[in-house]
Amino acid sequence: MKKTLSISIGLLFWTYFSVSQNIPKDVVENFYFDAVVFQGDTLNQGRVDVLILLPYQTINFIKSGSVFGASYTTEIRITDTLGNQVELKKFDRTIREEDYFVTKGGTAKFDYSQSIFQLTPGKYRVNININDNFNKQNFEKNRVITVLDFGEFDFSISGVMLISSIEEEKGKYKITPHISDNIGNLTTGYFAFFESYKTRYDADSVDYVWEILNSKNETIAYSNRIRKSAKRERNQTYINIPRVDEMTGGTYILKITAYTTDTTQSFGSGQILAITQRSINYMRTLGGNVLSDITTAIKQLRYVAYQSDVDYINEGNTEAERQMRFEAFWKKLDPSPGTDRNEAFEEYYSRIDYANRAFKSFQEGWLTDKGMVYIIFGPPYSSDRQNNYNDGRIYERWVYLNNREFVFIDNSGFGDFRMIRPMSVTEKYRYDR
Repeated sequence: MKKTLSISIGLLFWTYFSVSQNIPKDVVENFYFDAVVFQGDTLNQGRVDVLILLPYQTINFIKSGSVFGASYTTEIRITDTLGNQVELKKFDRTIREEDYFVTKGGTAKFDYSQSIFQLTPGKYRVNININDNFNKQNFEKNRVITVLDFGEFDFSISGVMLISSIEEEKGKYKITPHISDNIGNLTTGYFAFFESYKTRYDADSVDYVWEILNSKNETIAYSNRIRKSAKRERNQTYINIPRVDEMTGGTYILKITAYTTDTTQSFGSGQILAITQRSINYMRTLGGNVLSDITTAIKQLRYVAYQSDVDYINEGNTEAERQMRFEAFWKKLDPSPGTDRNEAFEEYYSRIDYANRAFKSFQEGWLTDKGMVYIIFGPPYSSDRQNNYNDGRIYERWVYLNNREFVFIDNSGFGDFRMIRPMSVTEKYRYDR
């Protein structure tokens, strides 16, 4: 009896690859890793590829002479459903870098490693632990994988790997893995890479259809049939997934279905050979920050942009268009346009974050007078505070290196400081480093 395979597993197997710097930098991500199950050396064994990417800014560099060095230990532990350890691999990595700016993530540089395991069919948990050997800080992630007995199926598909580009070089394909579930910054689309395996299927080609499903399991985009070769027992396949404008923020499913070949566009269930799927996220990032609330981010431009700039951004017809205009505004202010980072953007929104934590009163901290001054001019060189014991008022004075000073008064004693000198501020934030 013919069996149909439906799997949902991760990433990562290729024969010739490069790793690019086109990696979304989510502020809560200390490192990135993926694990994928492919058919192993035999039909009844799975090959598990574990790939780890560690951004330089995650770990501590120590200067020795004219060189900065970092050292960390990686532990990959694989356990079964009962918690029994079935694989353990530990290895040390050292990094040497001459440029301090690079060690702080200025060029989005990273350290990369790949490990391969052969496992029997079953369900496993892959746990990654990274220990910074200098400051002893630990970072940990895990995910569950399923190793299938591919020999049970007439035709089967591996997991899907996202790749940002494919180049042909001397008859070989050079692919750039996109080591993240987040495809928000892949504005021109991406590729899905997977393998197919034949045991008793005798046709030389297969039709594939990709779909994007939202959190309600509704299909928001799909392709026509895409015919690919299946002449060998193991076939490597690349499918181009274009940008889907219907995707905004959130989690989606990329689903790929293999059908027997047909000249029509009918997708009857009787034609299905196998299905594979994986989760993907859509979050636009800029300067290391996830743009999860573009409406608020645009409002917060008030201390760096003029009203005409804000109006132009808000006049975008869709959220995606407003987001692109927002990013274009910051691109013009990027002090290092040749790198993935935008230091002006990072500093501006880090100041907003600090203002929200430090100066919140009856409104959000970034909207207060203290927040405004801090965001535009940064932290004061010195500050002092005094109480007026006659009426309970509190005065605070901020002094900057150019002898400019700002005086705030809290009339209520509840931390609601209002600026009394000078009466207004007309300057805008400028990155001046």
